[in-house]
Amino acid sequence: MLNFCGKMVLSATFGLFMAFSAFGLSGCKNEAESEKNLADCGELPALEFSENLKIGKLCGEDYAEIRSIVGRDTLIKRFKLGEPLKRVVALSSAQVGYMLRLGLRDRIVAVGEGKYLVDSVVYARVAAGEVAEVGNGPTLSLEKLMAAKPDLVFDFATGGGMDDYERIGAIGLSLMLTSEWQERTPLAKAEWIKLFGRLFGVESLADSVFEQSKSLYLQATNGGVVGVSPARGGSEQQRASEGEACPRVLVGMSYGGVWHAPGGNSFTARLIKDAGGCYLWAADTNQELQFSLEEILQVADSADVWVNPGMFATPEDLIAAEPRVKFIRAFKEKRVYQNDGIKGAGGGNDFFESAVAYPAETLTNLRSCIQNSTNGADSSQKGFDWYHNIFIF
Repeated sequence: MLNFCGKMVLSATFGLFMAFSAFGLSGCKNEAESEKNLADCGELPALEFSENLKIGKLCGEDYAEIRSIVGRDTLIKRFKLGEPLKRVVALSSAQVGYMLRLGLRDRIVAVGEGKYLVDSVVYARVAAGEVAEVGNGPTLSLEKLMAAKPDLVFDFATGGGMDDYERIGAIGLSLMLTSEWQERTPLAKAEWIKLFGRLFGVESLADSVFEQSKSLYLQATNGGVVGVSPARGGSEQQRASEGEACPRVLVGMSYGGVWHAPGGNSFTARLIKDAGGCYLWAADTNQELQFSLEEILQVADSADVWVNPGMFATPEDLIAAEPRVKFIRAFKEKRVYQNDGIKGAGGGNDFFESAVAYPAETLTNLRSCIQNSTNGADSSQKGFDWYHNIFIF
């Protein structure tokens, strides 16, 4: 099991939290000794794409290191890896998605809220009481969590009021925070499947799945469709030099008069770029962008496509929330694409569950939307999977 009694030390210089937990360690004294010894073992090797996950050997033993941005602080934890996990609690959709990709749904003994699950088998098991619901944030039940008797609880931290990892850690359960959602590229997110492979004893399968996903993603980035030889594409600069138009993409939505959009170094910006689009704010490196609606309307006529319009699923929803979006060119020309094309019985969005483990398919899906919005393809086509035109269904 993972032992969560490791101390946290705040570095005044770097604002860096360090903590160490381990499979097989018994008691805080051994853990403190392990922390001291590990300092002499060097650093874990970086993975190919991930910025927040490392897996490798320290002093001849297997470890994982996970970095999470929590508010203004950075939380870094190392975990000594041991026997495969048999019973886990998954409190985020993505954690479920990685396990599903590896055929590990039977290892899930509890989730946060079952209504957000998309996988029909796990959803049915929650409904039948075979998989417990323990809640999230302030609603999390420590009693139900303890009753599930997990080998490990998968959680995450945002630095906000919904965080519950300190409460979980206080009752002595083994805990691991995952931060795949903070990665800035699709392949970096997908690479987290290696951690799940190692934790559950299916490392070879996970490595194989990732290598296949990487190969297909890079092929699709070059303009092809997954499983088909590339027919067009290349970098944004290459397409521009060849005189090929790059569809310009608007992202986000207005809430209370403030338009929220991801920055140019975000996951969404990278996905748009790899899908052959030109994100309007690709050069802005801020994590999150905010504009007035008036500023958006000034550039709206230059956008060919509108992607991820907030929480809104239909044109009527958008108009009801902000009537002035009707002046946005992409809205007027019915080129608005939302990522909620696949939903579960309770309304959960599969983009946050399984898409994270299928980067090539996600890329191809978005590429079809972006390219079909400008190349004269049949606009009634519905085979867009996660991304779909909100004017069609």
